[in-house]
Amino acid sequence: MNMPPQRRSGPELAVWPWSAKLAVLLVPAVLLVLVVTIVITRAVASWPSQQFEGWALLAIVALSLLPVILLLVQVLATRGGTIQVAGLSLSFAQVSETVASSVRVTTLAENLGTTEDTPVAQSSLRSIIRALRRAHDSEVTVVDLRRGRTWWETRLFILVAGAARRDRPTAIAFIGDRNGRPGAYLGWAAPSRLLDLHMSAVPALAEAYVQAVSNAARWQIGTPSPPQPGAARYVTLPWNNAPFYLPPVENESPDPAFALELFLQQVLEIGPDDLRQYVTVQRLLELYEPILMTDSVDVAADDGTWARLLASSPRRYFALTSAGTFKALVPRDSLLAALVVRIVESQNQSAPPA
Repeated sequence: MNMPPQRRSGPELAVWPWSAKLAVLLVPAVLLVLVVTIVITRAVASWPSQQFEGWALLAIVALSLLPVILLLVQVLATRGGTIQVAGLSLSFAQVSETVASSVRVTTLAENLGTTEDTPVAQSSLRSIIRALRRAHDSEVTVVDLRRGRTWWETRLFILVAGAARRDRPTAIAFIGDRNGRPGAYLGWAAPSRLLDLHMSAVPALAEAYVQAVSNAARWQIGTPSPPQPGAARYVTLPWNNAPFYLPPVENESPDPAFALELFLQQVLEIGPDDLRQYVTVQRLLELYEPILMTDSVDVAADDGTWARLLASSPRRYFALTSAGTFKALVPRDSLLAALVVRIVESQNQSAPPA
């Protein structure tokens, strides 16, 4: 006797009950309708204004891709992560490493450019700014704690504070030596959340941060002095016409773009010595464990593993590891976008010539 097929437990998700081909064909149709609508509203009501034109175009693209996105969600919930369009099999595992390689990443394995034997001094500000500039030009910064004698807590705090202030990088991932394995993945989090926890855990650092933010604000409202090679950078404060200087950097002009970090380092230099303890794996967990995203996907994982992770979590990045060793952070949106591109490409390749 034929047994009826087993159904999955839980409610069925039917966010896109139609075919994949229809989802792909709707993308240009919806895009055309939305573009025509924007053109008409711009002519009739002068909306959107030029200031918001870029955001409107971004919203149009996102809405036009909605059918394909809904298709992906449907596949995640019902098929375990593999999509087939026009005979081409597309999987998350196939594109995850390709997507990860496109992310701009900076790895900082030293104490913001200085070794553990270098004393805290003004001369070290040059290497700090160089390291921070690399970090802030990246989407992801990887902090390698190694064996726990590489990073001072004050330097890590400067990195986190600067990243939170600019929202760049968007994620900080931590790795270190654990159970005899170098480069073990410890977790990642957004800089703003790291900053909040760090200030709550160490009030002295919170006070230093408030003072540095105040000094940076004073610098921003001052009247800049004419830049001169080799001369100290200063602004003239409006309430007393007094000069207000950026902390100097040996053999280099201080960069006003990093005023917060410069003032924060200046405040911390005169702070208590016990703030300069090393950040071990244990200390990292004491500071950040409640918010660290510690789950990961192995490079050898099947599509079902990717599907369960993507369907169960809205987070921005997923960690890609190999036997527990960190490989990369994979952006969720980029991963889905890569699959959409491959679906559209396969559809175009299979379409008969006009």
